[in-house]
Parts: sequence; C-alpha cells; structure tokens
Amino acid sequence: MRLAAPLTLALALLTGCAFRRTLPYTLQPAATGPAYFANQEVVFRRPGAQPERLLTTVENDGRRLSIVASSPMGQTLFVLKVEAGPAVLDARVPLPGSFDANLLPALIQLSDWPLDEARKGLAPGMELREAGTLRTLLRKGKPLLTLDRQGPAPPFRAIVLRVPPLDLEATITTLDD
Repeated sequence: MRLAAPLTLALALLTGCAFRRTLPYTLQPAATGPAYFANQEVVFRRPGAQPERLLTTVENDGRRLSIVASSPMGQTLFVLKVEAGPAVLDARVPLPGSFDANLLPALIQLSDWPLDEARKGLAPGMELREAGTLRTLLRKGKPLLTLDRQGPAPPFRAIVLRVPPLDLEATITTLDD
C-alpha cells in the first residue's frame, strides 16, 4: 500500500490488533496524485512478535486508486477502490469490525501524493511535515507516524512506516516487474 499499504489495515488483519481509526483524513481525488502501478511486499514488525508479510498491488490511473491486498500465498484478502469520496471495499475474507477502508488509501496519499495535495486532506489539528525523503504526520504537535521514502518518486523503492503510538514498523518494498 503502499502504506502504504500498505499498512494499518493489514496490521489489524495480521497482528489481531483492535486498531481503531486514529487518522482523521479526507481522501483526495485520484487525479491529484501521481499515476503509477506497483507490486509491493509489506513486512510488519512489532517488538516480541514474528514479522508478518502481505503483498499489495497499487494502481493510480488518475480516475481511480485501486489497492489489492493478498496473502504471501496469493489469496486475495481485499480490494479497495477510491474514485470520488470514500473507499469502496470488496472483502474476500472476514475483516475486523474496526477495519476502516479509508485508512490504507489515506496512508498511500500521505506518502505518495504531492505534499500540498496530501495536506488538503488533513483534519484540523493535524500537520504533515516533509524533510527530504521523510514525511511526519503530527496531531497537536505529537508524531502519529513517519514515512521514510527511499528511491525515486512513486512508486518509491522502499518506504519505512513507523507508528510510534502502536510501537509498529512496516517496510514496504516495491518488487521488480
């Protein structure tokens, strides 16, 4: 998910964490972000736990942001699509009741969208800072998450996501085609 994936959503799936939405963000139209297609591996790490893996395919064609999440064995877990408005979820497996379909696309937008466009989705009291390749999301001055983006602009070669309040780290690596 990127953050993206790739990311907090899969955290709830893979770690059994009862994560509740803590990211007040309004999704931006797909046309405001970069067009790209990427296959990625997401590896989640928490202290004292085995790493968990997830595969994602992310595509933004300017009309729609699509995210497909699969198990390492290839089973499709869910498909998310964002056109105008909230994400539409097609779950292929039961998901936790606390699952927020908008969270994963929000993380992708915070990571990959141009900074000014990503900031448009922030709720009052939220701030998105960028220093080189590092983006930090703050709520009332306190860090909620960091996105350390490596390589050329989307799809980045790798993104290291850290969520200090959850003591979580995820590494999103773009796979070669």
